[in-house]
Amino acid sequence: MADLSRYLPLSRRPDVDESGVTADRRAETADVLRALAAVLRHDGDGLWTASTERPGWHVDEVAAELVSGFGRSRSRRALDAAGRLVRGGEARRLEELPRLDGPSAAADALDARADRILARAHPTGIVELDDAVVAALLVGGAAGTVVPLSARASGAVALRRAAAAPTEIRAVIAGHTLRATDAGWEFGHGSPLVDTAHGMLRFLTGIGAAAPHPPTDADRTTPRD
Repeated sequence: MADLSRYLPLSRRPDVDESGVTADRRAETADVLRALAAVLRHDGDGLWTASTERPGWHVDEVAAELVSGFGRSRSRRALDAAGRLVRGGEARRLEELPRLDGPSAAADALDARADRILARAHPTGIVELDDAVVAALLVGGAAGTVVPLSARASGAVALRRAAAAPTEIRAVIAGHTLRATDAGWEFGHGSPLVDTAHGMLRFLTGIGAAAPHPPTDADRTTPRD
């Protein structure tokens, strides 16, 4: 099982050889974008206007935000996040989103972005992967399916979200090791809390309310990749 504690701050991780560790998330991000594109193409117009678990947001708006946000600078992301905290900021964000022509156009844009990510020389950081994973969780939930994520993608985003978790989520996970029962990764210290990688991400991103739980006999026998 992969111990992602190597990515924790220096004061909290063991002394290990990190020569093979990379922060480049090009491959993982491209994979998520392509998987999301496949879901949009498969479900088409029936999914396009479906509601998501993000209050007030539909699939077309989640896709539009992901596409329009490609390549945002750190300062732009900070401004966007601050704008949402202002009263009426979320509604204004919805009004200002550039709309896509439909699920096929959105899928084409996601595939094109995946191609560009893999072709470019500079790396892709965790933030863009996080954007893609959150969109995949929302769109997959609306479609009643799980958009496939690699263990590297799910683990990287879970670690990032746990490290920056708001108080209500941190209160649940503090003092525990978080372990994905189906993805072969874990991080943290203390007694384990487990869930599937998908369930763990839903909780850590605030999309779902079901928290990871102490392992049961069923969890201990779940096959791992």
